[in-house]
Amino acid sequence: MSDLVLTLAIGAAGGAGAVLRWILIRWQGVLPFGLFLVNILAGAIAGYIYNHNWPFEMILVASIGLAGGLSTFAGVAKEAFAYYHRGRLAQMSLTLAINILMPVLAMRLVIWAF
Repeated sequence: MSDLVLTLAIGAAGGAGAVLRWILIRWQGVLPFGLFLVNILAGAIAGYIYNHNWPFEMILVASIGLAGGLSTFAGVAKEAFAYYHRGRLAQMSLTLAINILMPVLAMRLVIWAF
């Protein structure tokens, strides 16, 4: 696969991930549940990708493109910052902990399951 085709494929997959993130991240409640979902799902996708013997280019497209476009650390930082400035330290701590630990756990579970 040429560098141009690979770059365009990563961009297309990243765009699809970003659109999916936009749809799912709207799920709000006491905590940003949509944010949790997109980051956990990206971790699970990464676990699935890295646990299979895919061609290197497909790994790049799926991990950098799809999972990278789906996940968001900027969203985590924004939510945590907002909770901190409203004095909601428990919600800030939960948001940070869930978005750091759960995607890694999802990745490990998928690797174990498949």
